[in-house]
Amino acid sequence: MTASGLAGAARGLAFSAGALLLALATAGLLLAAAGQDPVVSFQGMVETAFGSTYAIGNTIMKALPRLLPALGIALALRAGLWNIGAEGQIYVGAAACTAVALFGPLLPFPLGAGLALVAAMAAGAAWAAVPGVLRAYRGISEVITTLMLVYVAIQLTNWLIEGPWLVENSTWPATPMVPEAFRLPRIWPGTLVNAGVVVALFAAVLTGLIVTRTTFGLWIRAVGGNERASAVIGLPRRRLIVAALAASGAFAGLAGGVEVLGIRGRLLEGFSPGYGFEAIAIALLGRLNPAGIVAAALLFGALDAGAAGLQVASAGISSAIAPVIQALAVAYLLAGLGGARLIARRREARSALARAGAGDRG
Repeated sequence: MTASGLAGAARGLAFSAGALLLALATAGLLLAAAGQDPVVSFQGMVETAFGSTYAIGNTIMKALPRLLPALGIALALRAGLWNIGAEGQIYVGAAACTAVALFGPLLPFPLGAGLALVAAMAAGAAWAAVPGVLRAYRGISEVITTLMLVYVAIQLTNWLIEGPWLVENSTWPATPMVPEAFRLPRIWPGTLVNAGVVVALFAAVLTGLIVTRTTFGLWIRAVGGNERASAVIGLPRRRLIVAALAASGAFAGLAGGVEVLGIRGRLLEGFSPGYGFEAIAIALLGRLNPAGIVAAALLFGALDAGAAGLQVASAGISSAIAPVIQALAVAYLLAGLGGARLIARRREARSALARAGAGDRG
């Protein structure tokens, strides 16, 4: 990485860290206003998220379903596209993975699991490609179409769970358990951490390589930087838009597959409490950088895992304080970036005026 690239990464890290500190400070003030000791509350959160081997593993597993869609969203954002529909892509990915595991050929591990995860990625990619085609060839905003398809995906998955795939007399709508040969094994004894973590880390490395080391990554960054200019120089702009959204959807679909094979063991109604929407915040907080996204996902996982500890340490405080901290961190980050961009534009304008004045005097 060049010196300018390192400087940019350092600035991005500073912005994200500052936003997080401000969010924690604001949450501390809210806790104090409610009559709680912020130090005790945060100690309870940290203890629950990192106080034991099992707690650390729980934090990692809560970060996992947020990490994969965040990587895909960051890839789309590099192309100037807002994939708001990762939640729906998670659902269709989970449904496709479940279909292969329940009704496909019974293959030994890892062939069966690999086939099911590929199906999850293909379903997520296909679901996201539809808004991509509409955006590329009809000019319809992908923000609207990806969001609308979320509800279609959820209702379609619920129909499968409550209808043809339903286990009779179950206490909660769910499919049968997938065969053991398809399950992702646990890789850290004494915790819930399974092989899905390896898949997610590989996906993070792959995303970084795609963006920085491939022609496709260069092209999508060019489209994201200036779509019209990319068309003028001959880049296949429309195909790149479709491909970028499809790739984004593939990561989200993979998250759904890992959730089924690694965590749940079957497809449950409402299995995702909004992972796809939280992934947008994680991608922004991680500044679209894979390493930053991994760190942001772990932060969100820790806040989720530690919410119960905070609630115990602060009697009468709802665990909803965790998503409040998440939202505040992203809000502060966006405000800081907006302010920095405004200052930079003003400096550029002043420099341009100064150069123009010097030219007139010359």
